Amino acid sequence: MKMNRRISALLVATAAFLIPACGFAADYPAKPVKIIVPFAAGGAADMTTRLAAKVAEKYLGQPMAVENRPGGGGVTGYAEVAKSRPDGYTLSEVGPSVVIAPLTKKTNFTVDSFTPIVNMVYEPETIACLSERFKTWEELVAASQANPGGVKISVSGAMASDHLAVLRVLKKSGLKWVCVPTNGSSQAITAMLGGHVDLTIVSPSELSEQVRSGQVAYLLTLAPKRLEEYPELPIAAEKGIEVVDGPWRGLVAPKGTPEEVVAAIEAAFLKAFVDPEFVDAYSKAGLPANMWMNRADFTALVDQQKVDIAEVIAETGVKTNK
Repeated sequence: MKMNRRISALLVATAAFLIPACGFAADYPAKPVKIIVPFAAGGAADMTTRLAAKVAEKYLGQPMAVENRPGGGGVTGYAEVAKSRPDGYTLSEVGPSVVIAPLTKKTNFTVDSFTPIVNMVYEPETIACLSERFKTWEELVAASQANPGGVKISVSGAMASDHLAVLRVLKKSGLKWVCVPTNGSSQAITAMLGGHVDLTIVSPSELSEQVRSGQVAYLLTLAPKRLEEYPELPIAAEKGIEVVDGPWRGLVAPKGTPEEVVAAIEAAFLKAFVDPEFVDAYSKAGLPANMWMNRADFTALVDQQKVDIAEVIAETGVKTNK
């Protein structure tokens, strides 16, 4: 009898602990939601997230504030979100760097520290330069071969996804460039536009306006097929470089976030993705508006990236700092 009373008391205490949590999840969202972008303002990750969040907040019922936390190739922002309270009020934009960073340096998180929610877009890596520097891929190759190590290319960070993509291109092509890491894609672009480096590697949307104006030329894209927006732009495979690569940009919550909360956020974004306002905003920004994924598909993508990125790191012979 005494044991039964103890068990009953334990069950009552447990129920008392769980009821507020269940009620909390049911009331979500009761206040604005913060989305951390772990890169500088103005880059592709920042633009993608702000456009999507602006539409999704209509369906979530609360404002979604986007805040930038650049540093360490994404590590600073990811670390902040990983240790945040798993209540759905602090989320993170993520890309391949959330998989890469723990594989190449010491971090206090792994990709498994997060719960995938949705993927907002996928874009192929594309090599760009000032039009006055090179007009075609062939011109770039000739200059690179005439002066090995003389061509400089800026990347968004050391061992970031675009850096690994460049290393793969160099390995497959035999070309020798100097990679110049920066603190985010916007800084990498600025370095190229300012003439401090010869090339940079971007998502096609990042310099679409400059390409249309003639200031910038896209020389090669790592897409599996030619892009509809740039039908004259050659893909790497056409130049004998078997590399397909590009960033995905998704949304995650800290691990342990209640299922009901994750489902609510996913539902809001899935409604946003088919909203004409979203489609129009992405199209005007040069982003493919049909390259989003629901939670199940995004989770599968992240799981596959764990395998693929580990293979790329081994393939390129990158030395890790772990």
